[in-house]
Amino acid sequence: MRKSTILLLLFFPLLLAAQQAGSIKRSIDRLLNDALLQTSDASVMVYDLDADSLLYAHREHKIVRPASVQKVLTSVVALEKLGVEYTMDTELFKERRNGSCNLYVKGRMDPLFNDKDMAAMAKMAGKGMVVDTLFADCSFTDSLYWGSGWIWDDNPYGFQPYLSPLMVCGGAVEVVVKPASKGKAPHFKVTPESSFYSVVNEARSKTPALGKLTILRDWLEDSNLIRIRGNCENEYKEKINMYKSADFFLAMLVEKLKAEGVEVKAVAFGKVPNGAQLVHTVRRPLADVVDEALMESDNLCAEAMLFHIAATVNSAPLSMEQGCKVIAGFADKQLGASKGYNIADGSGLSTYNYLSADILMRALKYAHRDKEIFNVIFKHLPLSGVSGTMQHRTKETAAYKRVRAKTGTVRGVCTLAGYAVASNGHKLAFVILNSGSQKSSPVRKWQDKILEILCK
Repeated sequence: MRKSTILLLLFFPLLLAAQQAGSIKRSIDRLLNDALLQTSDASVMVYDLDADSLLYAHREHKIVRPASVQKVLTSVVALEKLGVEYTMDTELFKERRNGSCNLYVKGRMDPLFNDKDMAAMAKMAGKGMVVDTLFADCSFTDSLYWGSGWIWDDNPYGFQPYLSPLMVCGGAVEVVVKPASKGKAPHFKVTPESSFYSVVNEARSKTPALGKLTILRDWLEDSNLIRIRGNCENEYKEKINMYKSADFFLAMLVEKLKAEGVEVKAVAFGKVPNGAQLVHTVRRPLADVVDEALMESDNLCAEAMLFHIAATVNSAPLSMEQGCKVIAGFADKQLGASKGYNIADGSGLSTYNYLSADILMRALKYAHRDKEIFNVIFKHLPLSGVSGTMQHRTKETAAYKRVRAKTGTVRGVCTLAGYAVASNGHKLAFVILNSGSQKSSPVRKWQDKILEILCK
């Protein structure tokens, strides 16, 4: 009798797991008959992490563009290779020689370096000082400022910045436009404030005949002249990248130094010399960068991680290609990924990125096995119905507040990957890759039905 009881206790969880898998399979299979998939495709994979059991797989080895879900793989590799306590540092040095004084600012592509960080750095330089030359040390990376396969007409927008070891406010400005009275020029504000760019406001308020409001800079001419045109009916925001991020950084630092009573006679690019005195360091925790990459899908944060990943096996100047090779090596050796995939950048912007649901699932499972990595990844993935890019999804469903997931969207691609908590308390990992649909909204609704199935 005792032996039979033990066998029953051992068998019962397996029976429940089998029933769960069967229920999920039937429910998702029905969704695969949706009219949406008559003109598009989907790969789906679900894994019970607590039971160590595959619950569902459909076209899991199909290679497709992952879009921003690629940031999950980049974040996992960054945390594994660099460690959770790693920081991305920006340093200010002072050199006195033959009665003159030079300042050197050395960047390592801190993607979150902001206006306040720069003001704090300027304060540490020393009031009333005369600086012969302010040097920018950009030796951390090569001179290629965009990734392979990035789309040229994404140029003027903030989500595709000019990459540099020295970047402030993500190498972009935010333009906020608000309507005035009818026919009048709308109000606008650009942050951060700087003389590095200029603005021409040609828009009018509440004048529909002028067409849609646009905020662009003359990007084809490599100009930092921002033009506001069209009709302003409501408040409108746009992030515009700045041509040459390092130049933007230098211009703003000169302005901050001037505000502290420091005169800068000239600016140039050059490496920090031996013997220069370290004056100030701005440290950016890797966890903060992961948070912005996953929670807000920030492309710059993902690419910054890629360069730092490259630094684990290469010497400066570093390249994106080197970082991609390190991630590919991780996918091959640590994840046991099948061949045929391609990694072209860290963010998913490139049209040359190709992954499968199986590879992304292996990354999610790898993260779950490492407590330190998992704690960072899980904490910073958007929470369904609450935060980040999942803020407006799954409300009033069983998946509300029960899913942590990274979204991905580019034209023709809508992806989702992360973790869900089932009704039995088990943690599930899932990957959903949709391709071929020209509208994202119906795809997201279809994906949310899968999340509801998993959480029920």
